[in-house]
Amino acid sequence: MSTGVTVTDTATPFQLGFDRIRSAGAGMVRVLIYWRQVAPTKEPDSWNPADPADSHYNWSYFDQQVQMARNAGLQPMIELFSAPDWAERGKASNANAYPGIYDPDPTDFSRFALAAAKRYSGNFGGLPRVRYWQAWNEPNLSISFQPQFKHGKPASPILYRQLLNRFAGAVQSVNPSNKVIGGGLAPNGVPGSVAPMTFARQLLCMTGRSHPKAKRGCSGRGRFDIWGTNPFTTGGPTHKSYSADSVGLRELPNLRRLIGAANRAGKVVSRQGSIPLWVTEFSWDSKPSDPGGVPMRILTRWTSEAMYRAWQAGVSRFFWLTLRDWPRPDGVPWNQTIDSGLYFRGSTIEKDRPKQNLQAFRFPFVAFPGRKGITIWGRTSSSTGGKVTIDYKQGKKWKRIGKVRAGGNGVFSSVVRSGFARRLAKRKRGMIRAVYRGESSRAFSLRPQRDFRQPPFGK
Repeated sequence: MSTGVTVTDTATPFQLGFDRIRSAGAGMVRVLIYWRQVAPTKEPDSWNPADPADSHYNWSYFDQQVQMARNAGLQPMIELFSAPDWAERGKASNANAYPGIYDPDPTDFSRFALAAAKRYSGNFGGLPRVRYWQAWNEPNLSISFQPQFKHGKPASPILYRQLLNRFAGAVQSVNPSNKVIGGGLAPNGVPGSVAPMTFARQLLCMTGRSHPKAKRGCSGRGRFDIWGTNPFTTGGPTHKSYSADSVGLRELPNLRRLIGAANRAGKVVSRQGSIPLWVTEFSWDSKPSDPGGVPMRILTRWTSEAMYRAWQAGVSRFFWLTLRDWPRPDGVPWNQTIDSGLYFRGSTIEKDRPKQNLQAFRFPFVAFPGRKGITIWGRTSSSTGGKVTIDYKQGKKWKRIGKVRAGGNGVFSSVVRSGFARRLAKRKRGMIRAVYRGESSRAFSLRPQRDFRQPPFGK
């Protein structure tokens, strides 16, 4: 499983931030391009919105991010979001909604997507090529996309499908090998929003939870190559979501089953056979910084386990939100800020401090006691193969109890079955670590961690 980070933060981009994402073991960075920041405030009488060189556009802020990402050896994934006022076809009813989210015009969106794909095609002004493209963010959430309902029935899945399909046609007309990420869905169907499983079923004309199948009389199809989801979990990595149509970490297999069934039923238009599942955002706020966040000791464990549970569900790419804690304006409640960075935010980026769970993200490792020994899983920090040793902490020293070979993508999975390992597993006590080329993972306790309710953005 490969990893990425969703943005450094919302402030000025710094090369150091992208370098730190790379050193965190990530190979990708998700760059959010706000359409309304690039486009003119008022639509000009005469212009070419499909031309990346049109003088009415201002790409400079995002050009910097894409170039810095490539300088750091990262593959950018661009998400287009937030329409200019003139491209909206109505006004949002929610005062807390992001700007530019009401029924954006699919034609206008596709023209902007075409301009963006041309600009980052690798053949424009010396700018790098971008291969991965995401259409919108959390279109099933009322603060990110409206309308969610019309006449009491979900409307957002069909409206988003129009956006997605036009977007895909635009970016793949520039280069057919460009990959389109659809979805990027919020985890829950909160009031006024559509639950992610409901949204995906309606977008793809599918029906049924346990055995999804094509819906009769429904001809719609989605055009994408990868399905993204943001399975923020209100508890630990095995926490059960509150509704059958929610998608936290535990429910990822349900989503994968649905996307696979839709693809087999011909409801997905893609040049590739299977459709990968990506986690496009995930995290918990840490304590500190957030007084209502997850205590650091538990967060370090949960970070590795979240990646393991995603891998078990068939996720091939896992993005953490975010590199550094975001700025916190005075008076804003903690549960309305992002304090899930891999670094504590300093007065400057140079003064940021790494959190304990940074190493758990860079070199994830878990160890669970079982009847036959200790089940272990991990991924090397460089995502490369080779020998990995498994150690047990005995007093102040570490004792080797096993070894395993990581595959070419750095992932390793096994059961340590020695008599000593079985005794440790039976006791459910002790600390286990993995070591690869002299680098150690964070130690993982064999003592189970009880699940508890924990809002991902703090209490």
